[in-house]
Parts: sequence; C-alpha cells; structure tokens
Amino acid sequence: MSNGYIFSGCGTVCNNCEWYKGTKEPRCPGCTALKGKPFWGECGVYACTKGKDVEHCGVCGEFPCTKFIEQYDPSHGPVSAVVRAGILAYRARHGDAKAVELARKIGY
Repeated sequence: MSNGYIFSGCGTVCNNCEWYKGTKEPRCPGCTALKGKPFWGECGVYACTKGKDVEHCGVCGEFPCTKFIEQYDPSHGPVSAVVRAGILAYRARHGDAKAVELARKIGY
C-alpha cells in the first residue's frame, strides 16, 4: 500500500476498482486481502507473483508474460491487460504515486 492506495500484483489500483469501491456487487476487499481468491475464482497472476516473490508483475523478469496478458475481466476485454501492463511498467520505473496519477488520468 502506498499513500492510501492498494494495488494488486496485476496492476489494478484496487481503490479505483468497481468491486473494491462497492459500486458493483459483491464487494471485494482487494486481491491481497483475499490472497488471490476473489469472488470470481482463483487468480493465477496473484499466485505467480507470490511464487516468484515479486511485489507486482511489472518488476518480474518475465513481464509481460502470457499468463498476465490472458488474465483480464471479460467485461473490460483483453485491452484491459494491455492497459495494466502499461501502468505496471510505468509503476516499476516511476513509483506508486505516479502510477496512481496515470491510472486516474486514463480513468482506470
């Protein structure tokens, strides 16, 4: 957590997520709180970041991998994985606060 923001390992800023905010049901407390097992199932990306002992995918030597690109919310489509990849790459280079700022600018 940084500056009050909670990030998932896949690049989602949980504070901006519709399920985290409670605008969609069921409400989600975030992937970290749920240990990668949100209401929709088990997140392979979460398990991968824990298995590789990395804070988020953006700092993994294999990023962006197929597992990451294939993990996305069907209601947002595969483009959301590409957006998250950009946010994570930016976060790895410029830090959490700048990544949150970028996510806000693009409405993600």
